Amino acid sequence: MRKLLILLILALFILTACGNGQPEPDSGPDPGQENDPVSNTPSTADTTPVDPNPPPTDEDEPAGIPDFALKAGDFLIEMDQNITGVLSALGEPQGIFVAPSCAFDGEDRIFQYSNIQIHTYPKGDDDYVHTISLRDDTIRTTEGRIYLGSSLQDMLDAYGDEYEYDNDMYKYTRGLTTLEFFIEDDIVIGITYGLIIQQ
Repeated sequence: MRKLLILLILALFILTACGNGQPEPDSGPDPGQENDPVSNTPSTADTTPVDPNPPPTDEDEPAGIPDFALKAGDFLIEMDQNITGVLSALGEPQGIFVAPSCAFDGEDRIFQYSNIQIHTYPKGDDDYVHTISLRDDTIRTTEGRIYLGSSLQDMLDAYGDEYEYDNDMYKYTRGLTTLEFFIEDDIVIGITYGLIIQQ
């Protein structure tokens, strides 16, 4: 229920937030500051779940792609990718939500699949990927094989400590892309890939 609530809040924020389309300066503390529970509240409990899937291999990491991207089946969804190619690869979505864009000329769209939700923004006559949210534990991050239900320690082992922390959210940045993990009770309850849009 909490995962669904987080996804709905993210969708509502993206569809209703007005602005100039540029990212707001991050007001969260730097890694290691005192409100970061990882740096200041070491856990004594072993929260690492039994993972039936193998650890990541070199094939899991997209070759030559420095930014975060999500591999769905055999298809790699990249940030700022034209949605047309994504739809051709993934097939018809279960639902499409449309709303006028506050930041761009045109409409923002949300394409809903069983295990992911893809948000797009308009550019010219086309729509481009700017956010992907994981909806269940059947899909994992491409780079670290983290899924909804992974432990905080699993996430840190996979992605390291070069993150920004803000209110139980850990954000990693590569180039113009971000990967955000939402944590509750040392468990990953939300995962979102994002594009830093520059205008």
